[in-house]
Amino acid sequence: MLIEINHFQQMKSIYKYITAIALTGVAGLAADAAPKTAAKGGKSMEEIERMIRRGALDEATEALDSAAAVQPKNAQLDYLRGKCLVAGNDDAGAIEAFENAHRKGSNDALLELAEIAVREYRVDDAENNIDDYKAYITKNKRKKLADNSGDIASQLIRTRSMLDRVEKIVVFDSITVDKDAFLDAYRLSPEAGSLNYPDILPEDTDYSDPTVVYCTEDGREMLWGIQNDESIFTLQSMHRLADNTWEKPESVGDHLGQGSDANYPFLMPDGVTLYFASDNEESLGGLDIFVSRNNGTGFLQPQNIGMPYNSPYDDYMLAIDELTGVGFWASDRNRLGDKITIYLFIPSQSRVNVDLDDPTLARRASLRSIRDTWPENADFSKIHQALDNVNENVKKRARQFELSLPDGRVLTRYKQFTSQHAADLMAQYVDLKKATDKAKERLAALRIEYGNGKTGVGPEILTMEADITQAEAQLKRVANDVIRAETGGNVK
Repeated sequence: MLIEINHFQQMKSIYKYITAIALTGVAGLAADAAPKTAAKGGKSMEEIERMIRRGALDEATEALDSAAAVQPKNAQLDYLRGKCLVAGNDDAGAIEAFENAHRKGSNDALLELAEIAVREYRVDDAENNIDDYKAYITKNKRKKLADNSGDIASQLIRTRSMLDRVEKIVVFDSITVDKDAFLDAYRLSPEAGSLNYPDILPEDTDYSDPTVVYCTEDGREMLWGIQNDESIFTLQSMHRLADNTWEKPESVGDHLGQGSDANYPFLMPDGVTLYFASDNEESLGGLDIFVSRNNGTGFLQPQNIGMPYNSPYDDYMLAIDELTGVGFWASDRNRLGDKITIYLFIPSQSRVNVDLDDPTLARRASLRSIRDTWPENADFSKIHQALDNVNENVKKRARQFELSLPDGRVLTRYKQFTSQHAADLMAQYVDLKKATDKAKERLAALRIEYGNGKTGVGPEILTMEADITQAEAQLKRVANDVIRAETGGNVK
């Protein structure tokens, strides 16, 4: 059962900052900023802000150009232009606009410059911007200006800390995919379990979009995300019982999100190591990937796995396939609108960090180019072959049939049966179904011949109609026998 939640409300990324356009930033401009009305007959500042908030960036740009032609020294216009450019993913243009705003008297433009610098991992520049911002407030104590640097200063601290421990991984490939269908890019062997869309859950099981359902290799446990009464995502778990019914879902651990969302779970085959995404206070911005381990009584305090996995944008759904030696995670750090990037990497047995004096440190942390992570003379042919083998195995594991059981399971392969007798009966059903379908095709062809005047096939048509009727009745009996053998109960 779907609990309807707007997708974009849950993907709390940096766009929360971009599209919200905090009014406090404008209110805190220097005292000599221009009045609220940009120009006679033009749009007011509030109107331009609303244009940016609703994404009417071309309209906002036109209004800003018109106003700037009349008031070229208006710092607030440059400030809003910077906001508009950020919303349009043009950070380079935004930097120029905010620098112009600052030169014309906007102290808050320094925070916007610091925000961009943090996103680009230019931590020294960000620190200088924040210091200059705070110095202006100190110098102008009589104006009693509010200090709004707390959030960006905290983010700077987290970013600087993570840059000190950027994991040295090899990201050998990246794929751009539609955000709504990103799971299709994950190629996991059965031993790693499976990542599924929520429609795999038993009927009447609650979930909230967006989420992913992780299912263990044996099909005995599923984990996914659902919003609680406070509209916070928490992880749920459900186990299959001995009679193949599902127990009642229970919380995996409300503490995992640390008061914020916890979603997109992946449980390693050891049953101990859990990866998930959260936007709590330890994240760089938006969703970050965290890891927690079960000590036998519950999952321990989660840890942010750091860079390059995480960024100031949304990073989530990390999955590792130990059989192929390939890991995956999703990220919208490249700001591609309705598309996101899936990174494919080679997991390490133990963490090794990039040297702090490595000139490519920031590039490796941000994955500006995945080639920065490649060793000399890199050859990934064996890795790609392993993934191709997974694809071939998936084809071999394609649906052999589809059988819905009263306990909510939908079986598609013989290996999913818990009863060998039921599997044998299912093989009989499949053979009979193929023969019946072939007979129906023959009957359809005979009817066409009869309609074209070949009346001599009439008796054969009557015989085949009778045979197909008997075969369909037999199919129903065999299907019921399969269900009884598998569930040990009566067929409704």
